[in-house]
Amino acid sequence: MYQIEGISVYLYGDRSNQPVVFIHGFPYDHTLWDEVIAALGDRYYCISYDIRGFGSSAVGTGQYTMEQYVEDLEQLISVLELEDTILCGFSMGGIYRAQGT
Repeated sequence: MYQIEGISVYLYGDRSNQPVVFIHGFPYDHTLWDEVIAALGDRYYCISYDIRGFGSSAVGTGQYTMEQYVEDLEQLISVLELEDTILCGFSMGGIYRAQGT
């Protein structure tokens, strides 16, 4: 596990492969994607994380906005220096793209 600004991040596979960031929905955590990552991990650099307030990520005040979740995703992509990234979201995790990411 890797921590970025209180967000628990899990990295799988070869960093030289195309990155895929998996974003879970409410009320899940990063383990939602375990079977998908197991199937794709040989071909992609898979990144899953617990969005703020879920799983092993920091709870803080518990008052989060979609904008904060998008900022967290942008921070994760920046810190990990990901390029040409595929985003894969489920439920609430699927609306991040519509928010401008």
